[in-house]
Amino acid sequence: MGYFSKALEKMDSESGLTADVRLPSKEIANAFSNEKKPQKSSPASGFASLVAVSSPHSFSSEQFRSIKTSIMFPEDGREMRSILVTSAVPGEGKSFVASNIAATMASSMDNYVLVIDSDLRRPSISKIFGLPSESSGLDLYLNNDCPLENIIYRTKIEKLSVIPAGNSVENPSELITSSNMTQMLSEVRSRYSDRYVIIDSPPPLLAPETIAVSKHVDGIIVVLRNDKTLKKYVSDMLDKIDRSKVIGIILNRYDVPFGNQHGYKDYYAYGRTR
Repeated sequence: MGYFSKALEKMDSESGLTADVRLPSKEIANAFSNEKKPQKSSPASGFASLVAVSSPHSFSSEQFRSIKTSIMFPEDGREMRSILVTSAVPGEGKSFVASNIAATMASSMDNYVLVIDSDLRRPSISKIFGLPSESSGLDLYLNNDCPLENIIYRTKIEKLSVIPAGNSVENPSELITSSNMTQMLSEVRSRYSDRYVIIDSPPPLLAPETIAVSKHVDGIIVVLRNDKTLKKYVSDMLDKIDRSKVIGIILNRYDVPFGNQHGYKDYYAYGRTR
């Protein structure tokens, strides 16, 4: 596990994460022609959580750009076209991280990005990107109530589209582990050769469907909240997923020593794994 294992070893208590993990400082014609446009809303709608858009020159945005580079140009040369973003427990900021990684990647000249909210328990991607609350989502598609093209929405960010989760459902595990989900993941990966797919997925310790989804992605990014996430939860989570696919961790709310001097409040550090 390399850097990731070293990070875990440096957690010196069960009270929280104390590891010092820092980030080392073709366009297709009509690719989204069948994807639905969001209804009119305020230009700033949903952008408060997208620091990559609202504060492109901030320290946090720089970190997301570094993460983007690590995904697009991995040291081992593996192609990373589909990335699952998850966390050990709720409230660690996985949706915030997933959406900002996607927004940053979409800012590149040649990249299209699709964000999939597979958290049918606590969906949030729709709100982050300012989609109408009544937008059709993944729940309807998995229940065979609508075709795939009806749940893919363009956002106000060029080259970035979203599949919202839709409404919370009573049987999220059954829907996400269904053959419809497997088929959809295969289709969105193969439809456009220049598209990256970012999947926001709930914690595998609480949502077993994430384990199933993780088998169909190229890489996994784990989000941990600094000084909050327990080492035991991280270890238990790693036992549930394929560790070889974990390409890195992000420490959310990591207070970089020099950050306060520049007025930054939230910080993110990324450690690569081997």
